[in-house]
Amino acid sequence: MQALLQKASPEDAFELEIIRPEGDIDKHSSLTKIGGRGVFTSALQVQLLDGRVDLAVHSTKDLPSLAPDGVTIAAFPEREDARDALVSRHGVSLNELPRNPVIGTSSRRRAVQVLAIRPDAEICELRGNIDTRLRKGLSDTYDAVILAAAGLRRMGWDDPITALMPVDEFVPAPGQGALAVETRVAPDPVHEIAARLDNADIRLAVGTERAFLRGVGGGCTTPIGAHALVEGARGIPVVRFWGMLASNDGQRLERVYEEFSLDGAETGAFAAANRLIRTVAPKWTGTDRLNPLAGVTVLVTGSEAQAQPLMAALTARGAHALRMPTISIQPVADTSSVQDAVDRAVGGQIDWLVLTSAHAVEPLAACLHRRDVAVRIAVVGTRTHEALDRAGLKAHLVAAGPGAEQLIREMVHAGVDGAKVVCLVSDKARPVLADGLRAAGADVEAIEAYRNVPVSEVDAGVRRLIHHGKIDAVTFASPSAIESFRHLAGADLPALSGAAFFSIGPTTSAALRVAGLPMHGEAPTQDAGGFIHALQHYFGHDAAVSASGVSV
Repeated sequence: MQALLQKASPEDAFELEIIRPEGDIDKHSSLTKIGGRGVFTSALQVQLLDGRVDLAVHSTKDLPSLAPDGVTIAAFPEREDARDALVSRHGVSLNELPRNPVIGTSSRRRAVQVLAIRPDAEICELRGNIDTRLRKGLSDTYDAVILAAAGLRRMGWDDPITALMPVDEFVPAPGQGALAVETRVAPDPVHEIAARLDNADIRLAVGTERAFLRGVGGGCTTPIGAHALVEGARGIPVVRFWGMLASNDGQRLERVYEEFSLDGAETGAFAAANRLIRTVAPKWTGTDRLNPLAGVTVLVTGSEAQAQPLMAALTARGAHALRMPTISIQPVADTSSVQDAVDRAVGGQIDWLVLTSAHAVEPLAACLHRRDVAVRIAVVGTRTHEALDRAGLKAHLVAAGPGAEQLIREMVHAGVDGAKVVCLVSDKARPVLADGLRAAGADVEAIEAYRNVPVSEVDAGVRRLIHHGKIDAVTFASPSAIESFRHLAGADLPALSGAAFFSIGPTTSAALRVAGLPMHGEAPTQDAGGFIHALQHYFGHDAAVSASGVSV
């Protein structure tokens, strides 16, 4: 790689710096024990962000699907053979090994695929450098070991390879065989140099594989395989894609083969991952058919009011609910605008009062001083409706579905053309609601009734669990929580590549995508029950979800 960079920019000098990540330092513990994605890459990313190095070269299969803010993959310059290789002292293929063969690998993906072909095999943990594993593989201790063909070939050690595993029955790891060059985000002089090495076909193929990885939300130990090739089929360029997903216990395994257009490959691979999740339910242990959330660790973000009902519902279903405050709700410094709007509502000088969050109910009630409003009130979500009811106020319209778009449709149906509408919103409110009502002919005034203030620290215990990849799911109840979450996660964000991300509704789902985070499930209703439904649908077999009494 140093030679490629020097050729791309002969006028610059490139100095090699060797950095040993956690996965290379600890060669004895299993990857399951070390935990988390990023054990081979996070140290390099930290050095990049700190400015101690300008460029990092990774084996793409070790690179998490999420990256901390400030770094980017500038180039996928080359790719070796992506297949897995079998090395055996017997000199035969996997099918031809003696009965009850002892096979070494540290990869759950390889282990479950070996057992699918040879259920009589005994899998033994195998760690260490390539030469160490190769030496062990040729000893009497093992009948065979499985290694990446790319690593052996880059070292010039092709000769010991007994067989190359076909991708249709032994799917490689996403990105296997490809190199990824990571730099700080542009504009950055080194980014511009590295980008000259990028291979468009490799980027598309690897991007498709990593989209499948993001769609699964699988951790370092979840058995996931993905391989893509950019080829011409009947004169039309296509992306041929193989995917594999197995449950963490190895009992359920599914494969898929599809062909995608070039511009639809990543979307198609993400969708394929979502389909496999429904049948494999990789993280569901199957020990509690009535409660597929038992033992699942869920990180609940947002404000206290948003989080507490969900925390209670998760705990009641056996999940391990962790609190990660991302925003605190605070009053606006100057309440005169809210007071004026409420006074006009009491006096009947407006037609509609709109609340999209339960957080707006408290400032409304505080300004009413026990008076009644003389206008219609429209709200989004059951939580807002319930908070309004507790304040002794009646909602005249409760949007049947989540999101500002649904509220707009229902208010238009109720009649807003020419109406005066006041929306009590947060300081981070998006203009979707106000713009949509204005487009329908309403005279709309959006007034800040409360503030979303980002939290500045993460609990140390929660931080450790994030860093070691112990989080199975993260929930978001607002776009502002997502923004704060990315900032708080910082350099530990890659360790959350194994988690699944859930939103409370369409607006929050859109914010996840804008933030570069995957969306694995969306709550059908904007309350704790909606989150439980989405989580159970993801983590448990549909049969288990149906048995729990939640409709799917």
